[in-house]
Amino acid sequence: MLPEIIDKAFLLAESGQPGPVLVDVPMDVFSAEVDSSLFTRLDANTRTLRKPSLDLATAREIVTKLGQAQQPLLYVGGGIVLADACEELAAFVDHLGIPVAHSLMGKGALPDDHPLLLGMSGFWGTKLVNDTCLAVDWVLGLGTRFKEADCSSWYRDFTFNIPPTRLIHIDIEPSEIGRNFPTEIGAVADLKQALRVLMDVAREMHPARRKPGKIAEKIAEARRAFASTNKAMETSDAFPMMPERILAEVRAQLPRDAIITTDVGWNKNGVGQQFPIYTPGTVLTPGGFATMGFGPPAAIGAKIARPDRVVLSLVGDGGFGQNPSALATAVEHGLAIIWLVMNNNAYGTIAGLQKAAYGLTHGTLFPVAKDGWRDQKPNYAEIARAYGCEGERLASASELAPALRRALASGKPYLLDVPMKNNPTPTTGHWNILDIYAPDKQLEHAATD
Repeated sequence: MLPEIIDKAFLLAESGQPGPVLVDVPMDVFSAEVDSSLFTRLDANTRTLRKPSLDLATAREIVTKLGQAQQPLLYVGGGIVLADACEELAAFVDHLGIPVAHSLMGKGALPDDHPLLLGMSGFWGTKLVNDTCLAVDWVLGLGTRFKEADCSSWYRDFTFNIPPTRLIHIDIEPSEIGRNFPTEIGAVADLKQALRVLMDVAREMHPARRKPGKIAEKIAEARRAFASTNKAMETSDAFPMMPERILAEVRAQLPRDAIITTDVGWNKNGVGQQFPIYTPGTVLTPGGFATMGFGPPAAIGAKIARPDRVVLSLVGDGGFGQNPSALATAVEHGLAIIWLVMNNNAYGTIAGLQKAAYGLTHGTLFPVAKDGWRDQKPNYAEIARAYGCEGERLASASELAPALRRALASGKPYLLDVPMKNNPTPTTGHWNILDIYAPDKQLEHAATD
């Protein structure tokens, strides 16, 4: 049965809502010989299933509701990227002139410089996004789970008020529809197919492109204001570096289609909030699982899949410490990947929780060496060189840009150890993770230094 089970596992992994599948094989079976003909007889099986789409009546109802809405919104998740529906989304947005907000996993579904893209919602979302989500009368959710951090723990008056806001939700997975918010129109469909039908109906019902109105101007002004308020942090010469400057320097040095992998902490939340992604599918993040150690090996997978692309892993010192052996694989296969360790010398999020709950930072904030960062251990640049990679530890903020240029030009696996100030990511929403850890205490996120 092994060939049949393996075939079914791949079909399950790639169908519907894509995801991992566990195949548990007893050791005696795994060590047995298998007749190879059992594999070849499956070659004639259907490899690609026809995916479900929207019927015309439902599509017309959805476009009608959006057309009649005073303040409509598209809210997109990672399902758009998984369905390879980013081009269809852009065409639909441009034709109907509807603003778009996204979850963390939906980042990159539209380019961050699209005039109708609001940005990421929820705990790490900007005030513009959360305020806009609160004010809309109709939301069309596309490939999103409306997850906790993206929706400010579903508390009212932070990100969504559903109801009175009314929700239309399209997803390939039936159990996601109505899971976290009451849904007025729910449809099970592949997003690529669904958006094609919606686009056909939109052209039929609205032959001319609809003008977006004042929301485009509001978005442009909010971007200018955010850039202005963030400029001091992005240009600060402070050392250890401000995380905002690290992200700004990285973005300035990378091509638009570079692939970024994140891990947990500033490199995930800060990227979602203020690191522009211009090409769909070029940011890989552990998302809600918040898996420390995801970023370094994810970069290997990305580089093998797209050897023509620049691949850079943004990772904290805690996350990198989980999987440094990824460097050995990169050296063995000659993969020109850059790992940028945003080294705040701490398990920053855990330190914040511990500080808020117990007034301690035991085992989460680490002392700096007597002679400063020059002698701080572990030295990840030295670790990289021990694996056979190029490695540099920065000694000032001004060194980052030239170090990135050297790494990009090297054509080799390259690690940059960048000392970073342990600042929390700015927040405008709400998240009750501290309530989970200490339900009987009134706690909020606290700075750790």
